[in-house]
Amino acid sequence: MRSLLFLLLGVPAFGQNILHYTATSGYDHGTRDVSLAMFQAIAAEAGIAVTNDNDGSAFSSLSTLQQYAVIVFSNTSGDALLNAAQRSNFEAYIAGGGSVLGIHAASDTYRHSSANGINTGAWDFYAELIGASVQQSPNHVDGTPLYDMSHIGTHASTADLPDPWSKNDEYYYWEGGYYRPDNVPVLQVEATVGPNGQVNSYDASRPMSWYRELPEGGRLFYTALGHAGSNYESDTLFRTHLRDALLWSLHLDTEVEDTSIPPFRVHVDPIGDALLLEHGGLLSGTPVQLYDLQGVVLWQGVAQSSLTRLDVHRCANGFYLIRTILGNVRVVLHR
Repeated sequence: MRSLLFLLLGVPAFGQNILHYTATSGYDHGTRDVSLAMFQAIAAEAGIAVTNDNDGSAFSSLSTLQQYAVIVFSNTSGDALLNAAQRSNFEAYIAGGGSVLGIHAASDTYRHSSANGINTGAWDFYAELIGASVQQSPNHVDGTPLYDMSHIGTHASTADLPDPWSKNDEYYYWEGGYYRPDNVPVLQVEATVGPNGQVNSYDASRPMSWYRELPEGGRLFYTALGHAGSNYESDTLFRTHLRDALLWSLHLDTEVEDTSIPPFRVHVDPIGDALLLEHGGLLSGTPVQLYDLQGVVLWQGVAQSSLTRLDVHRCANGFYLIRTILGNVRVVLHR
């Protein structure tokens, strides 16, 4: 059976689990349970775990946040969620290379001071990280009408989506809110009709999903899609978009076989019960260990002259770490 190997070097030193955060002090979309179930299913496929946080308690400790490679803001809302210490911990998490995935009302959370409306300016760091604050009035189109979205460029999060993608959703407006100019859009909705029955200036074709590579080493991905619970329960394309966005946020957006990233080459042997670590003699005679994400040593040995065989026949699909004197290699094994 064919085996696939994801190979990563130099990614931020966080655990590979994710935090699913759903607190609200504004409009509550009522999607927290179905969103959690969707992310739990996606994470199970990749061999990682999801921790749920409905009240922000995970933000009370920086060391707790550092257990998570990605924090998902799933339909959070309002500007009275985290206290000053919790906000500071989150800023330190981002400064240390943490990543964030925002969904829908995550852009109606801590709205930017330059956006219209009364609930603005409490924490501009957050709005600038997410990349937008939704316009105050009207916030969005009326209901969840069907519109076409087109791809912009190429990105892992859209690689498995049709182009155009026709979808019913509550399409947000940015014109009178805040929109960060260096966002990199990947999905753009066609011109919409406003709640007044007219095509207004804010109804112009506009981004609905975007990303940024953060200078601190983490990644930001946001989608304005995801208003109704049905998105998380039965919309397979929405699930695909979020799955691929999550894998991209985890630096797992490229599937490879026999991938070369100097100074190592790692691939799966034909039987699939071993990882073959090629190093051109750079590791010869030095220790090599294979760990799971809980820090348990699953295999250890001494590197051979140019190629070392790491036994993985008892390893389930999931994330692992190869530790060498020249650095660590993170892999995800699928059979």
